[in-house]
Amino acid sequence: MKIVVLCISAILLVGVFADPEAAAEPQQYPKPAYPAAYGQKYNNYCNPRKAPTCAKTGTETFCLKDTEYPEKEVKYAIDYDPLVLKKYADVADQSADNLVDGLTSLAEAHFDYSNYKGKFFEKGHWSGDEGYICPSDVVYARPLRAVNVDGEWRVIVQENAWPGYTQTQRVETCLFPGASCRTLAPCYGSKCLQKYVYQRMLSFDPCDPQKGIFVDIYKLPSACSCHIPGKLH
Repeated sequence: MKIVVLCISAILLVGVFADPEAAAEPQQYPKPAYPAAYGQKYNNYCNPRKAPTCAKTGTETFCLKDTEYPEKEVKYAIDYDPLVLKKYADVADQSADNLVDGLTSLAEAHFDYSNYKGKFFEKGHWSGDEGYICPSDVVYARPLRAVNVDGEWRVIVQENAWPGYTQTQRVETCLFPGASCRTLAPCYGSKCLQKYVYQRMLSFDPCDPQKGIFVDIYKLPSACSCHIPGKLH
């Protein structure tokens, strides 16, 4: 009888002084959907404010060609984002036919400003072929990289990495910003002004891949308009 009592007492003492954490099972935490190690190789040298190679002069705000486009990295980020289709929207077929009233895409494509130099007293100011009163370059573009409104370069999601999916923007840039409007006399004091518009596009940050695919905002050239100043009253 004494032996039984001693055994029971020993068991109780072990239960009292045993480490409760040692007996508990370790908690299982889910692994992150986007591997943290993936972005480590970029952190040592990537500067989002530094112009990429595709910006050849260093003054561009977007690139239509990019030999260093990170196709695999963007595709990888898309594959890990179950909501990417909910963020996406585009009208791929854009032209003057559906964006400019009273003008066809064929006519716009044949605008020729080769005789206009932006100066009053040259023949090209007073005569020329069909075109806008402020000469401009119109491109229905699919940017591959662009500077966001915070001054940082981003990669734009395009079909390079996501076949069948594009992001198209109508970009119109003044050929002679600040020059006088064609056919108007000097007395008007006219000027061709560059206009911009804010556009949202699905983006990827090569300096921080763990962000995945996100919507960012960009300021893109949208129109070149003739402005005639007036007196302020």
